[in-house]
Amino acid sequence: MRNLLCLLLLLFCGASAFANKVDELKTDSDVVKFIQPLQESFNYKDAPKLIMYSSEELIKRHSCDSLAGTWHIKNWEKVDFNNDNKTDLLAIINWYNTDCNFIAIDKGNNTFQLIQIGGSSYENCQLANTIRYAGQQMVVLHTWSSTRPGHKNAKWISRTDTLTYKYGDFLEFNKEPAHYKIDSIIYKTEPCFGTCPVFKIEIDHKGKAKYDRTNPNIIFILKPGEKIKNIFKMVIKKPDLEELYKFLGYINIKKLNENYAVRWTDDATAIIYIKFSDGSVKTIKDYGLKGTFGLLALYKRFYALTKSSDWK
Repeated sequence: MRNLLCLLLLLFCGASAFANKVDELKTDSDVVKFIQPLQESFNYKDAPKLIMYSSEELIKRHSCDSLAGTWHIKNWEKVDFNNDNKTDLLAIINWYNTDCNFIAIDKGNNTFQLIQIGGSSYENCQLANTIRYAGQQMVVLHTWSSTRPGHKNAKWISRTDTLTYKYGDFLEFNKEPAHYKIDSIIYKTEPCFGTCPVFKIEIDHKGKAKYDRTNPNIIFILKPGEKIKNIFKMVIKKPDLEELYKFLGYINIKKLNENYAVRWTDDATAIIYIKFSDGSVKTIKDYGLKGTFGLLALYKRFYALTKSSDWK
């Protein structure tokens, strides 16, 4: 009897050690209150209210030509996406009158990384649920959208993406990642009709990097003798460079299309130029920055790199 009590106590302590705020969520209202502080834009003055509809209401709001009823959508689910024994959350929440798929990943000490999957207002129906595959929890994003929104001759397309949490983001699941030897990488963005960040980052095989944020469309008014520095340099640490190469292999960047474009106008453009050690070159131009989930995660990496304090 004593041994049994000790075993139960041990199991209870083990479960308590991994418990987090997600484990405590019980109602839709609890979920909204949990998500609210995780993103700054949810909390600025006059920001629209976050709304959570029931699973049944979501199906009614997004009939998706009767497809949504077959997707087994839940308005929120508790899951562990990265097998770390910490509970993560998938929640479908209405923001700016769009039902968005948000995922909160436990990063330890009850801090959470919030990631939005999909969410374009141009997609007529985009809802996520979870499946267990290859020994881990994954996200299935169901999309049903028009090739020409609002046009009478538009065609409707149904697409399903299976996404796994890897390298800090959700990427298309890949059973057979490639292994590349890379000589150099160039990533640059082009101006848009608005405030899109314009910059170029060059990285060689030794990790030597140059960051050029020169924007010919911006005119600076300088004081006498004042100079604006737009060219910066740094050396990327070897482990970070190797992870970038592994990331590019996981998304099989050589096999991706050379051109991607969204169906709307006035958006940003990203261009990737990779020279491999075998002499081959891969160039990708992506208008709208939504070519694939892997590419979107890559763009985030370069944008985060511009914020590094190591640039000199």
